[in-house]
Amino acid sequence: MPYVASRHNSLIAHVITIVFGLIALIILLHLAFVLLEANTANPLVAFFADLANWFSWLFRDMFTVDDPKVRAVVNYGLAALVYLLIGGAIAGAGRRWAHD
Repeated sequence: MPYVASRHNSLIAHVITIVFGLIALIILLHLAFVLLEANTANPLVAFFADLANWFSWLFRDMFTVDDPKVRAVVNYGLAALVYLLIGGAIAGAGRRWAHD
């Protein structure tokens, strides 16, 4: 029975890694749209902007740099990095816990 629990916890760790990675990908895709000056009236660009803004609400205005592109790189880049670190930490703890 411990093997089944271990596989279940490992699966959860993989799902967490994927979810947090997808969130970071959404934020980074929005960042690419900002840097490449994508048309903000485009529905796909607006959709990713809304998602990225929702996920990055704590970080959007953390640093107030004058250049809007640099501000986007710093704030959204920090948000993506934090999601990757948190996801990796949770998944790593889950994997360690599954093997104990």
